[in-house]
Amino acid sequence: EDPTLAHIFSQKREELDRQLSLIADRNTSRFLLGSRQLFGDVDAELLSLAEQVLVFSKPEAGADAAPEYVSAEAFAEQARREIAYYREQDAGLPARVEVRQDVTGIMVSKGNFLVGTDAQVSSAGLRATLAHEIGTHVLTHYNGNQQPFRELYAGMAGYESMQEGLAVLAEYLVGGLGRTRLRLLASRVMAVHMITEGADFIETFRGLRDRYEMGPRASFYVSMRVFRGGGYTKDKIYLQGLKQLLRYLAKGGDLEDLYLGKVSYDYLPLVRELQWRQILVRPRLLPRFLAEKETTARLDTLRKGLTVMDLMKDA
Repeated sequence: EDPTLAHIFSQKREELDRQLSLIADRNTSRFLLGSRQLFGDVDAELLSLAEQVLVFSKPEAGADAAPEYVSAEAFAEQARREIAYYREQDAGLPARVEVRQDVTGIMVSKGNFLVGTDAQVSSAGLRATLAHEIGTHVLTHYNGNQQPFRELYAGMAGYESMQEGLAVLAEYLVGGLGRTRLRLLASRVMAVHMITEGADFIETFRGLRDRYEMGPRASFYVSMRVFRGGGYTKDKIYLQGLKQLLRYLAKGGDLEDLYLGKVSYDYLPLVRELQWRQILVRPRLLPRFLAEKETTARLDTLRKGLTVMDLMKDA
């Protein structure tokens, strides 16, 4: 009976139907088509941006030097301290940190932070990773769980672009978004574009390695991510989401509103309407870095209309 909610729920129902079909189509020729239906293709503007980033960010001198990593247990301990800080602000935060053998890398699942026993996080990127995973994914799940309907923590239809863009923005706001990271996000866009244009695994790998001078290990890893399941095009959303968010901030958008749950960029006008009608509540928790002077200064700069290429040049 509520047109706004009816539209939001019907769009989510359609997305869930497509996701179920995608699971059933794993490792078949239909998987790529289903993935493209869910996440869309790389448009001309995003493709141009990715190429600019890759051309501008040639491999840095000394980039092959092995970074210093922290162990999975040490990283998990840092994550527990981060969650303990947020729990001091709101004792109801149920998130926990687990080191598990059945997880590859790191991930947030149902509001909990899971660390694989083989996970490697560089010492230099530790704070950025915590801001990405806990300051964004854990907090938006928790804040969404405080809303009157479940979709705000499960994720609105198409929320991934906004969610990952917000997480990448968090890396920038804590001073941890460098050229190497942006180059990786751009290479994922190019790999998605290549697979939708009909390239096979070897062609995608060689395209990244030879044309864009990605290292062989990075080229293989990016290609592997894109070809999993039969062609998974989600990886384009990181750079896409960051681009959308920079435009949102330049237009005077309120960053805090984006933490009230896992919202979709396309449905922000509906979210604002629900806020105005007092159906949605303010976020219970906000990232700790938003209260820091350095973050305020960076946000003020972003509101002047900075683009991804501006971030690249300043990195």
